Amino acid sequence: MILKDRMRRAGPIWRRIVRRSEDPLINKGIIGFQGIDGGAAGNHTVSRIKFNDHLVSVIEVTTGTAALVDRTAEFSITADGVIDNTGGTDTSGDGLLIFWEAFDDE
Repeated sequence: MILKDRMRRAGPIWRRIVRRSEDPLINKGIIGFQGIDGGAAGNHTVSRIKFNDHLVSVIEVTTGTAALVDRTAEFSITADGVIDNTGGTDTSGDGLLIFWEAFDDE
């Protein structure tokens, strides 16, 4: 069984992602994900993200309690491989989970 077949049975979100990837009339975005270490407010390196991608969410995972905090509103993509939260929250010592919709260069 191929991954695409398993994804179709997983739930409505995965079915939507697969359907979007198969429909030639819909933008061929796919969800990208990367976990990185937090740091001082400012630039953070996300190696696979591109400037023309759409930032879906940035979640801070606190080290001590594993609490999840949505920091999406503080971040933006400023260049290939870079997200920025200048003037935002210092996430030093915590982790960041970054989700984005990646688009083909076509």
